[in-house]
Amino acid sequence: MEREAKYAAVGAFVILVVTMAAAFVYWYADSRDARAYTRYEVYFDGSVSGLTVGSTVRYLGVDVGRVRTMRIDPRSATRVQVIVDIDSSAPVSKETVAELSLQGVTGLLYIDLLGRAGPKRLSPPVPSEHYPVIRSVRSNFDAFLATLPEVVASANEVARRLTLVLSDQNIHAIAEMTANLGQASRALPGTMFEVNRLIRDLRSMSEDLTVVAATLRSTTDGAGPQIVTALERIRTVADNLVSATAKFDRMVEDNSADLRSFTRDGLPELERLLRDSRNAAVEVQGLARSLRDDPSQLIYQPPARGTEIPR
Repeated sequence: MEREAKYAAVGAFVILVVTMAAAFVYWYADSRDARAYTRYEVYFDGSVSGLTVGSTVRYLGVDVGRVRTMRIDPRSATRVQVIVDIDSSAPVSKETVAELSLQGVTGLLYIDLLGRAGPKRLSPPVPSEHYPVIRSVRSNFDAFLATLPEVVASANEVARRLTLVLSDQNIHAIAEMTANLGQASRALPGTMFEVNRLIRDLRSMSEDLTVVAATLRSTTDGAGPQIVTALERIRTVADNLVSATAKFDRMVEDNSADLRSFTRDGLPELERLLRDSRNAAVEVQGLARSLRDDPSQLIYQPPARGTEIPR
């Protein structure tokens, strides 16, 4: 009897310990989540891969709820219905919107609640089935998924171009270029010496040019006043020529009638006078030649010349 009593006591003790452990687990779990929750419906267009039952619902980064169920909306085959429980104390209003966000680099998603949509595009409104609806917005993750085919295509293009760049022909060309660079680097010290000498020559030439420029500047400064004086004299002479030309024009204009009369009457008379003077000069020249040959003809009458013909 005593042995059976001991077994009964041990069994009762074990049952008591198990009951207390279960009560502790229930109490601990209930104490961690001893909050009142409000159930909402959230609808997402497109895939929600990475979001699971039990995923976190956050408001400004603070955990405020959990995902309870997920299913394809029977009213639309391209829409997912997500039922969430959110802490009743969370500031959820009619302007609150939900978006999918990536949790680190794990590939898991959570629902992030925003106070308002802002510039983000809202999804079309969906009527409620049983609970209030929180509208969703197009998230950065959705945009990434939408552009993923383009990113993959771009990556493939980059890989193709890298393959072309790293072809055997290009690698051979790069090897040759490297060899040429090695040869050029071996000749680089001599080239640098020539460059340094050229720089010294250029510096010397620059100094000479500086001296020439200074000399030209001093010469210009010394000859400047003389050049200015000469230019003033040239200007004075030009002014005088202009004045003389104007006076000559006025004189011709004032005596234009006399000039026309002289041209009409005087020039023919002058021409006849010159012609008579030329004839007289010829006769005087003949007389002078005759006197030079026979000066006695001034005293004696010159004998008659010729042959008398009898009658």
